[in-house]
Amino acid sequence: MKYAFIGGGNMGHGLAAGLIGKGVCLGEDILMVDPDSAAQERNANLGCQILVAPDEALSEAPVVLLAVKPQTAPAMYEQVKGFLSPNQVVVSIMAGVTMESLRSGLGHESLVRVMPNTPAQVGLGMSVYHAAPAVTDGQLRAVEALLQASGETLAVSGEDAIDAATAVSGSGPAYVFYMAEHWVAAAVRLGFSQEEATQLVQQTLIGATALWREQREAPGTLRERVTSKGGTTAAALAHFEEHALGTHLETGIERAYQRAKELGR
Repeated sequence: MKYAFIGGGNMGHGLAAGLIGKGVCLGEDILMVDPDSAAQERNANLGCQILVAPDEALSEAPVVLLAVKPQTAPAMYEQVKGFLSPNQVVVSIMAGVTMESLRSGLGHESLVRVMPNTPAQVGLGMSVYHAAPAVTDGQLRAVEALLQASGETLAVSGEDAIDAATAVSGSGPAYVFYMAEHWVAAAVRLGFSQEEATQLVQQTLIGATALWREQREAPGTLRERVTSKGGTTAAALAHFEEHALGTHLETGIERAYQRAKELGR
């Protein structure tokens, strides 16, 4: 066994599927612990070993991933800590749960805190991680293999950056979906069907992001190239500026960061 997952919901399942899909390990190399029957069935279809609750088998996995809701952390600590060994590395993707909480709750030192995001479910995630000093090079390589199987990774030197990443990339897909929701609604009001509007907005988002990545220019530079003075794009952008859309976006992200800090207290 190479990986043990505590929690087989969307993120746990997505990360496990990434490991298997990228050939990092086989389904049978993953132990999935989840009391929910639907999650058990979904992960069993990947070939994972399934447990309803933690037991001695947990101690066999070099990497243990905690993928449960943050509010269930105290109860989960009690279930898990008796089956951990010092040579294991524990990876937490629980938002707002600090290293200190993990350390005191589990009585464990080899810890990695990660902020992933939901596109990890389709192999396009962004995972930001911070490792405790006790994590060895070998343990870190195993954790990186886990995260890289579902997208890109960024190592940071402190926990504050995890809270910042929570606001920027962790919550980020919701900002895109919020914008897309209203963008599609505008397209429907202009006469397109729901299906047509969805196609227009999805492909525009995909194409614009691919262009940004390919040309490696600042987004402001790319925006200027699309905007002709007195043209249609300029009319929309002038309205956005008049209503301080950019400022509100930045302020909202800052509020998400502050909330992440509050949750960690």
